[in-house]
Amino acid sequence: MINFNRKYWKWLIILLSAAYCVFEVNGRGDFYIFLSAANDLNLQENIFDKKYVDGYHYYYSVLFALILKPFVALPFFWVKFVWLFLNALLFFNLLQMLYKSAFANQLSNRQKNIFLFLVFIVSLRFFINNIHHSQITILILWCCIKGLILISDNKPIPGALILALGINIKLLPIVFVPYLIYRGYFKAALLTALFYIVFMFFPSLIIGHQYNMALLSTWGALINPTNQIHVLDVDERSFHGLSTLLATLFIKDVPDVYALKISRNIADVSIESLSKIILVTRLILIAFTLYFLRLKFFTKAKTVFLQCVETSYILLLIPLIFPHQQHYAFLFAIPAFTTIMYFLIANGITYKHRKATIALMIFIALCFNLKLLLGEFNDYYDHFKLITYCALLLIPLLADVSKKASGQKLNLPI
Repeated sequence: MINFNRKYWKWLIILLSAAYCVFEVNGRGDFYIFLSAANDLNLQENIFDKKYVDGYHYYYSVLFALILKPFVALPFFWVKFVWLFLNALLFFNLLQMLYKSAFANQLSNRQKNIFLFLVFIVSLRFFINNIHHSQITILILWCCIKGLILISDNKPIPGALILALGINIKLLPIVFVPYLIYRGYFKAALLTALFYIVFMFFPSLIIGHQYNMALLSTWGALINPTNQIHVLDVDERSFHGLSTLLATLFIKDVPDVYALKISRNIADVSIESLSKIILVTRLILIAFTLYFLRLKFFTKAKTVFLQCVETSYILLLIPLIFPHQQHYAFLFAIPAFTTIMYFLIANGITYKHRKATIALMIFIALCFNLKLLLGEFNDYYDHFKLITYCALLLIPLLADVSKKASGQKLNLPI
């Protein structure tokens, strides 16, 4: 049996990752925008007002640009290579954490190898897309999972520090602050808030308080979800998520210059009505978190597995409820897929809805990776927002697993 703890596997993964990153390092990618914004800090320009490359905004934090500032003068090829390589290592570190988790330790060696291999295959498209676009999704997901693991292991300071850093760079992990409060991790929640404030104002010590505050004000306006640009979230064909999906369904002539000449709307409402529909749908999905949390305030989850179920649902919400989400952001859906798949492997024989769930999981896995399998039709997948539909399909599957996992006679980590 394969033992991924062996050093030669780690070195093989490192070498293959480095080789792949060398292959992908050519071209600018989004990392060029990151470095351009870092460079503009030297010029005291408003990095959130300015547009880069082909009219793209810089959407990340002042601190992140400040961290990148020392690398601006170095050769772009090597700086980008280090960035890609770091993200590849973080991705494989996530797989390593899964391999060593209470999840995998309940499985036989054969089951564990199959489980890890399937997780890798299903997430491959999102991994490749994130590396190809030199994106930041892998880092943010790592901050969420690593931070939560440390907090659960009674290490609130490093856990909160990592989680707060992720929130600062890109606001997405903020959904876990109310979760920490709900589950009684009060110290970790407080530390996360304090570290976040520190990260927000730390740049004032280097670039000046007035300049930092002006940047924060512009940044807040740019990412404001009530902006019309985030209601009609269709600037790019590759956008996904609820706001994009609902805009294409409820606006007949949605201003999508990349749309195919194929109808996809089911109604035609005003922008104001669409905004209300999006808000209500988001609130419903957020409120459904209570189904997984079981209305047990300020108490920890009964089992490790149930904690994984509820946190994977919250991670799944991130690309759905936040606007301006690209296809590669749906790497956040992989933990939910992984949780369901683990349940099938560990308890498939006794699972009542096994065949239907397996069929849907295969369908979702194929749809997630259609760009790799049949990339010539990718415009159609993006036009009809197939990834978003698949992410929504995971919700009832995860809910059913959560219901079954509440029983006491299952082969689940306690």
